[in-house]
Order: sequence, then C-alpha cells, then structure tokens
Amino acid sequence: MRKSGFFPRLALVNLVRNGRFYGPYLLSCLVTAAMYYILLFLAYNQGLDNVRGAMYLKSFAGVGCFVAALLSAVILLYANSFVMKRRQRELGLYNILGLEKRHIARMCLWETLFCTAVTLVGGILLGILFSKAVILLLLKLARVPAQFGMEISFRGIWETVVLFGVLFFCTLLKNLWALSRSKPVELLRSASAGEREPRTKWILVVLGVLTLGGGYFIAITTKNPIEAMVLFFGAVFLVIIGTYCLFTAGSIAVLKRLRANPKFYYQTRHFTAVSGLLYRMKQNAVGLASICILSTMVLVTVSTTIAMNIGLEDSLNEMFPYDIEFLQDLENQPGDPMEHMREVEAAAGASGGFTESRYYTRYWVYCGIRGDEIALNLGQDCTRTEVEVVTAEDYARLTGRDVILAPDEVLACPRNLPGFPADFTISAYFSDTPEGALAADDDRTALPFHVREEITEVIHHATTTLLGAEDSRLFLVVSDRETAERIMDLDTSRSARQFRVQLNLTAKGYQEKLAQTESLVYILSQRDDGVGFTSKQDNAQEFYTMYGGFLFLGIFLGLLFLLATVLIIYYKQISEGYEDQRRYLILRQVGMSRKEVNVSIHSQILLVFFLPLGAAALHVVMAFPMLSKMLELFNLFDVKLFALCAVGTLAVFCLIYALVFVLTARAYSRIVGGSVS
Repeated sequence: MRKSGFFPRLALVNLVRNGRFYGPYLLSCLVTAAMYYILLFLAYNQGLDNVRGAMYLKSFAGVGCFVAALLSAVILLYANSFVMKRRQRELGLYNILGLEKRHIARMCLWETLFCTAVTLVGGILLGILFSKAVILLLLKLARVPAQFGMEISFRGIWETVVLFGVLFFCTLLKNLWALSRSKPVELLRSASAGEREPRTKWILVVLGVLTLGGGYFIAITTKNPIEAMVLFFGAVFLVIIGTYCLFTAGSIAVLKRLRANPKFYYQTRHFTAVSGLLYRMKQNAVGLASICILSTMVLVTVSTTIAMNIGLEDSLNEMFPYDIEFLQDLENQPGDPMEHMREVEAAAGASGGFTESRYYTRYWVYCGIRGDEIALNLGQDCTRTEVEVVTAEDYARLTGRDVILAPDEVLACPRNLPGFPADFTISAYFSDTPEGALAADDDRTALPFHVREEITEVIHHATTTLLGAEDSRLFLVVSDRETAERIMDLDTSRSARQFRVQLNLTAKGYQEKLAQTESLVYILSQRDDGVGFTSKQDNAQEFYTMYGGFLFLGIFLGLLFLLATVLIIYYKQISEGYEDQRRYLILRQVGMSRKEVNVSIHSQILLVFFLPLGAAALHVVMAFPMLSKMLELFNLFDVKLFALCAVGTLAVFCLIYALVFVLTARAYSRIVGGSVS
C-alpha cells in the first residue's frame, strides 16, 4: 500500500465503521441539498414566467431558498459537532498510536471530501429526479395546467455546489481548529468526562419568563391585522429568547425542585432520570429548545398555509362578491349611468346571460378621524380612514331594508374604530388647525351628523387589494344624494364618485365563466367609453397561484423543519445512550433489575421527548389569536376553520413525533442495555 493512498482509505474505513453516526448525517445533508436545488430550480425556471401570478411562485421559492440555506447550515454544523464529539476518543487513540496531528488533519480532509462528494452528487441527482414531480405538485396546487418538459437548472446546480462546498469547508476548519487545540489524553478521556452540577441562573429564569410572557402578551392582545403582521416577528423573537432561557435555566430550577421533593425523587423510575438530566441539562437544554422551536415552526407554517388554501374560495368571494363588476367614474367619464347599466346588461345577455344584476353609486373619500371630528385634509395625530358613503335609496334597494333618515342622521359601520362617537362632524379641516378655525362658523364646511344606528351589513364591492390597505374603515348610509354630494364637495382632491354595476353570469365553472367574461368585455370594449371592470374569474388564477404557492412553501418548509427536528432528536438520543451506558451498567451491578432499568429509561425519555412537544403546542395556542388576525389580511375570517387545521396539523405531527420517539427510544435502550416494549 502506497503512502499516498493510505489516508483516503483510512478516511473511507472510518466513514463506514462509524456508519451509525455518519449515516443520518449524510442522509440529512443529501436531502437538504436536494431540496435546496429544487427551490433554486423553481426560482430560475423560465417556464413559470408564462403563468399568471408567477411572481408569487418565484418569490416563495426565493424565500424558501433563504430558509433552506440557513437550515442546511444549522443541520450540517450540528450533526458535524455531534459526530466529532463521538469520535474524540478515536482521534486521541490515533494520536497515541503514532499519527501526528497533521496526519489526522489529512484524514479529516479526506473524510470531508468524501462527505461533500456524496452530498453534492447524491443531492443534486435526487433534486433533478424529483424536480419534475415537485413542479407538477406546485402547478397542481396553483391550478395551472402542466405543460413543462424535463429541465435541468445549471445555475441551481452551481449555487448548490457553492453553498454546500462553503458549509463543508467551514466544518473542516472548525474540526481542524478543535484538533489543533486538543491533547491526546484529553481526547481519550472525553467520553468518560462528566459535568458538574449546573447552578440555577435566576437572571436567565427571570429573563425567560419576561420575554416569553412579553411574546405571549403581544400575541394575545394585538387586535388589528396590520399591527399583528408588524409585531409578529417581534413576538417570535421574544418567544425564541424566552424558550432558550427557560430550557437552559428554568429546567435546572425545576429539576432541582423535583430532587428536593423526597416523595417524588426517591422512586426508582425518577431518581436516575432526574439526576441524569440535571447533570446533563447544560448541554441538553439547547437541543430541547431547538426541538421546541422547530416543532413550533412546523405547526405554524403547515396549519396556516393549509387553512389559507382551504379558505381560498371564501377569500375570493369576499374580495369579489360578484362574477363581474363594471365601474364608471362619474367625475371623469361622461354619460348617463343608467344608460351604461342598460348597455352592460344587454352585452351580458348577448354573451350568454346573467342571473343577477344590481347597481348603486359609491361615494368614497380618504380622511382622518380625531375624537368626534372627521377631516378630509389630514392632520397630525389622527386615525387615517377610508370612508365609504351610499344613499339610503341605494342601501334599501341592495339590502332590502327600507330606511328613512333625516339630513343629519346616518347609519354607521365603523371597522377597527373602537368607541366611535354617536355625534360627529365632517369638515375640510380639523378645528385646531388655522384653516379649521377660520371656517368654524361656516355651516358649509362643517357638517354635523348623528349615528341613528350602528349596522353590520355593508355593501360589498370588488377590490383587488387584500384587507388592511388601511388601518380602519367607516361605512356610512346618508339620507340622500344631496347630502353625499355635500360631503364630497368638502375636498374634491380626496374624493371619488363611482357608479357600479354588479352581475352574476349564467355560465358554470371557472373556465366557462372566464370565457363568458372575456366575451362580455370584448363586446363592451367596442364602445371605447372608458368604463372599467373587475372580474372574479380574471383575478382567480392569480389568487390560486398565490395561495397554492403559500401551501407549497408551508409544506416544503415544514418538511425541512421536521427533518431538522428528527435529526436533533436522533443524535440527542444516541449521544445520551452512550453517555448513560456505563451508568446503567453500574446500576444493574448494584442490584437494579432489568424492569427497573426499563422503567427509568422510559421516565427519562418521556420527559426529554414530550417536554419540547408540550411547549411547542403551548406556543401555537398562545399565538393563535395573532395568527387569526394575520389571516384576516388574506380575507380568511373563519376562525373555526383555522382552529380545525391547527388541531389536525398538531394531531398528525404528534403521530410522527410518537413514531420518532419509538424508534429512537429503542436505539437508546439497545445502547444502554435495556429493552423497550
């Protein structure tokens, strides 16, 4: 055997001999590399450019690439640190037998090269193999016909090679640095080196309680959807800090409290588990907290995206209450509105017919609210608000509710405006401004109103923007057209007068209604009268694409988070198994029966396993109100649907978690010499 081939062979033998450690490590690296390539393939796929709403798909793929890169770094570095920790004694033995550190470094270099080659070749081939299936799934979720052939993204291959090449290079540098600072004797004794009993760091306990409580408080008390979206990441940051602090310091305090309870501690199933966890919690806590955070991410991403996709049709109907809606700007488009309505109905009849038609005039103005004043010229320290006005005549015709109002009476529906006053004024300026002070005695510039009744039923119209474009909205029903015109005349620069015609078409199904819509629009376009339109079917594909992309991203990232969770659990159990092997052997030798050993093993594993799951479930429960508010931004108001999705996701995750528990518990038990039934 030539010296040049010694180290590659030795590295290969080491990888095979340590297959229990390197197997999951390489498998996880291979899978993450494949998933990263697939996301790059989607982000750079030119075929998607022809799909309406492709920007959503590519944006989601870009976000997925970023998250996958971060998670790949976490998985690779964590798994590498575990593997090298388990091999410290082996490396120390090599050193004692005559290999210098530079020789061990060469061996580590070859091991890293082999791992890199397996990851890149296997991951990229796996990614190429499944990329077609993934893009078909994505198009299926987006309800887009699949017309793509087999493609290979060379840019995706290159970026995957660069990312994982850099990550493996970083692990090599980390390993070589640790090797250079180590001593052979320390490496040999590392496996048997114990830990001192950790101190209870009450500062961290208090910090954990405050940050976790702060995150929970934000999640529970935030009522505005826009504020929920803005504050969400802050709340997540606080919860993450609180979780790590409480698992690190709080768990030690709890375990010491349990040890101080003689009735609990001095039981066969408890004292070995509690003492073992207490002395190991310093290194245990980070792993447990990571499992908790990753589990929470799985539950949140999957449940929210599934709820959004299931509630897609409700969201679409909320944004587009009718199949098609025509808009005439009364300020800039001449002609009789009723004549336009008759033309629209005639064109709809010629294109296939309609089942329902209605019309109304919508007055819209953007203004500010401060106390009992509404001003069309915005000032400082006011609530910026969309105000929509319709006449009592239109309201009665569209809702079937006849109402007679005095000129100074209104029906009001304030949205996100708590404590809206029963009496208010609408003016051009706030009274505390110079302009407002000058016009305070002018009845033409200050219109007083009294809210006769607060209503919940408003007139819905098509909107291409998601809820939350404004922090609040105010819907008013006024006595007549003259009153509405007086309000609009206060400031013409911020007001609009719109005549709207809404129709439901006779065609059935998405494709038939889309064809009838196109025919109707073509007939009306021959007139060139400037009347605009908004169609549910014309916008549906964009929403199918966006919501389908959300679901795909949620499932994809959920799988990545789940992979990281399983890997951490596996390595944690294997590591603790080898650390506890000698301890349980001693316990057997001093008289503990096999049954008592198994009971103790069960107690320890159950505590370690299900504590993160319980904490993750608690995180989701506390985040539920904020997540519900955030879903309102996507016009999903069905809280019950989201709750069912969250419960269903938790149930499925618990089943997967339990399966991982059974498999890793058996592996742990085999290592320590017990048996798990």
